[in-house]
Amino acid sequence: MVRRLLPAPIAELSDDVLRAAYGFPEQRPWVRANMVSTLDGAMRGPDGGSRSISTPADQRVFSIARADADVILVGAGTIRAEDYRPSKKIVAIVSNRLDLPLTLRMLAERTDDNPRPIAFATDTAAADASDELRTLIEVVPCGVDSVDLHRVIAELAARGLGHIHCEGGPSLLGDLAAAGLLDELLLTVAPRLLGGGPGEHILTVAGGFDPPLHLTPTHVLEEDGSVFIRARVN
Repeated sequence: MVRRLLPAPIAELSDDVLRAAYGFPEQRPWVRANMVSTLDGAMRGPDGGSRSISTPADQRVFSIARADADVILVGAGTIRAEDYRPSKKIVAIVSNRLDLPLTLRMLAERTDDNPRPIAFATDTAAADASDELRTLIEVVPCGVDSVDLHRVIAELAARGLGHIHCEGGPSLLGDLAAAGLLDELLLTVAPRLLGGGPGEHILTVAGGFDPPLHLTPTHVLEEDGSVFIRARVN
């Protein structure tokens, strides 16, 4: 059973209470990131993705946290590494080069019951997109040398997709934070040590944050050693 550690008092939480705890604020757009990390900061396990460091408790909270999102925002590298399945929610993909193989399950297994994903790419990559890819995914040009994340968030909000749940990877999360677009972070700390190198860590921000980015925890939950932190960017 998930227990709340902060705010006090310590309490066991039902699924209904958890859904309320992870609800989005009324403000739109609101961008939050959802990440899982080991105790030593690795966000990728031996499988090259997050599945091998995730826990059953993390999967439960992850499903609840993304339930009220309008759109799932994710980088192309994470889509490939995790091989996302077709989703009942709209998935927006950030991909500078639009390197999305048609064999990805999100595309190959998609049916009419699944909304068409959106891919934000550079202007050149969007212009070069194949007709076959365009039948499976909506391609939106959004930048010259790289995808302009300010335009991505504005475009999603203009479509009524203002509650944005970002699932990484670390480069996209770092870019959102560096651009001042991240409103909050949902972080699961799994009770494991992986011993990965710097490339495995939760954020990859060239030069780091100067000054450091400060967040304020709004709740801390725990189940079977997994700790769930919800923190708002100050």
